[in-house]
Amino acid sequence: MQLLLTYEGHEVRTASDASEALQMLDVFRPELILTGIQMPGMDGFEMARRIKSKPGTGNIAIVALTTLDSDSGRDRALAAGCDGCIPKPIDTATLATRVREILERRTKTGSPDPQTFPGLMLTGPEIESLRRRFLNEGTERSLQLLEALGSQFDPLDAAKQAREWTGNAAVLGYPQISSLASNVHQLVAERPLQPSEIRESLSNLILMFSEMREAVTVPLPKHVAKALTGKHVALIGFTPEHADRICAALERVNARPLLFDAAEDPESDSVRQCDLIVVHVRSATWDCGWLDPAEDRHAAANLVLTGERADLLNLPVWVRTRVAEYIVDAWQPEEVLMRLYLALPAGDGARPLPGPVLVAKAATLVVPPETRQPISRPNIVVADDDPIILTVVVSLLKNYGMNCLPADNGQDALRLIREENPQAAVLDVNMPGLDGFEVLAGVRAANLPVQIVLLTACQKENDILRAFDLGADDYLVKPFNPFELVARLKRLLRK
Repeated sequence: MQLLLTYEGHEVRTASDASEALQMLDVFRPELILTGIQMPGMDGFEMARRIKSKPGTGNIAIVALTTLDSDSGRDRALAAGCDGCIPKPIDTATLATRVREILERRTKTGSPDPQTFPGLMLTGPEIESLRRRFLNEGTERSLQLLEALGSQFDPLDAAKQAREWTGNAAVLGYPQISSLASNVHQLVAERPLQPSEIRESLSNLILMFSEMREAVTVPLPKHVAKALTGKHVALIGFTPEHADRICAALERVNARPLLFDAAEDPESDSVRQCDLIVVHVRSATWDCGWLDPAEDRHAAANLVLTGERADLLNLPVWVRTRVAEYIVDAWQPEEVLMRLYLALPAGDGARPLPGPVLVAKAATLVVPPETRQPISRPNIVVADDDPIILTVVVSLLKNYGMNCLPADNGQDALRLIREENPQAAVLDVNMPGLDGFEVLAGVRAANLPVQIVLLTACQKENDILRAFDLGADDYLVKPFNPFELVARLKRLLRK
């Protein structure tokens, strides 16, 4: 099949399983994916769902190659987001024509803009955010229903809520909650009501909500929570929904959020007394004082910007250069707390060097910031086993005045860092031999003063916290905007 399609003039790449195909999409965006259904590990249906759920890949056409019964196979494929099916065994005489028809149809209709239907194509982090919100609200609301059972219980309201939980839990991947909520719905719909049975059913539902919520809550490192405890955090120009989310995250560490309108004077005493200032970058705040390039007084080290990736990248350079940290939308609570922790001014709870052995040697190996000389062309080690990503990153950084030392494996990366003493290193997490985490651990164990950025293919809270625990200075999730990497490196090199 590969030879046939190549002969027809198509650029064809192959993957042995779904996981390899998903990784390939980090650097290669096809117009069409032909996929089998039964594969080792993840099947073709699940792969299609993941591809279609992401804005960056949701417009790729997917055709399932299936031996399943024609009706059931087609229905399952369409439900997973596939654009069509081709039955096996494949007729090689008509395959090229079928592929050409699919591509021509896409050309005529145009590829859908993933931003046109943002509610239908959520990224992994966005789905995870919905899950957390569902569990938090479900725990609180089910407790309220249980408390009202003795006096102010409204069976119609309870039935409506239970019906919503039944559907939402099924969609978000919580079948146990869906089943328990369905049981509650049946009980509150019966007449006469049976309070004892409803109480038992609600108690079971509360327990399940709580267990699921605890399962997705990742514990923060103690030094991070301690550093943020009691800190006053100004939230500038936040929408109510975003304000609720970030306030809930700050409550975990007993920080003190203060909400301000975008029109608030940046020099007001209320704002100036805050330890951190977080501005929600969006159309309504674009002209606020904190984003005004003329306001040099706001080049303080405690300014943090959050918003959509495109909005942050579109900020003028002179605004981006004075920001302590960025928080891209669709963040998880652990991520926002880590970013705020990293933004704390030096001496105000800022991150200690990782590992007890490093503290004693820090004074002799790390040059104090005030005595460092400007770096004209910083040396950057770039390590990634993917030759395409390695080439792109090296070429980009060179264009921005940085000397690059490339490596395609962890051992060479660690050797280069030890021998060349670079100012920074960009490390892929998944490399043969030593992975990015192991290289990072080796660098910190040797107390080498190198700023390190990790590149990861997935945004998992445990991986992110592990990176920061080991001493990473920043991270980016693939696929990333190369210019965002440049911006983050420049920020780190200024420290």
